[in-house]
Amino acid sequence: MEQRWKNWVWIVFLIWYGVGLVLVSLDWLPPALQWANAVFLYLSGFLAVLYGGMVFKKGMGYWLAAIIIIGTIAAESLGVHYGWIFGSYHYEKDFGIQLFGVPVTIGFAWVMVIFTSMAYFEWLLNGKKTFKNALLYSIATSILAVTMDLIIDPVAYKGRQYWIWEGDGIYYDIPTQNFLGWFYVSFVIQFILYYLLRDTSFPKVWSPRMRWLYGMVVGMFVVTSMVEGLWLAVFVTLTVYVIMLIIRKIWRRSYDRA
Repeated sequence: MEQRWKNWVWIVFLIWYGVGLVLVSLDWLPPALQWANAVFLYLSGFLAVLYGGMVFKKGMGYWLAAIIIIGTIAAESLGVHYGWIFGSYHYEKDFGIQLFGVPVTIGFAWVMVIFTSMAYFEWLLNGKKTFKNALLYSIATSILAVTMDLIIDPVAYKGRQYWIWEGDGIYYDIPTQNFLGWFYVSFVIQFILYYLLRDTSFPKVWSPRMRWLYGMVVGMFVVTSMVEGLWLAVFVTLTVYVIMLIIRKIWRRSYDRA
């Protein structure tokens, strides 16, 4: 019964995603439905929370997800109020309920990024824990986190103005500090998760779903970028993503042979 309702959440997301993809690609999403973007990220984050609950047993995954949501909202709040970690910026009011000046949606987006990135490199989490593997795992997953932000930020800032940057940078006037901040925050979280997770069986159905979820979220923002004419973001993001997929395939193959 428990697995059934979780599958239904996945199905609801797929339907929501399909409808949203059509509306976005045809530029048919009216201003009155802009709230649907926040719901999309809430659903994505909730799916990631379910995955975390399967990977970390005895309810630990749900607690970790809650900590990630609250912790990343706090980190983002430091940027909003003091310009720390990510740079100076502020959120507009039309991106959902805010906590400490940060939309709660952002916390769900972060938990989605963390757990979907984890799903790409699960095989590094089992077996003997080593500092080398902790670094490799944390770096690889954090590059995936930055990859997603390479497409999210241009859309949210230049395309939809969900948040406004008060600095500038070479990539769509987004401060480089932002991407470094994404890497650092992801790295710290993934490094901790690496050591918290002991031998576990990863869900055979939900692990691929998380990898699909990552690709689908990137895909949605890629389509939105095309509609907005943000072609550099499309090229850069897809290039880095494809490179990471190739690295993952080669790395996994060599790991299996070892």
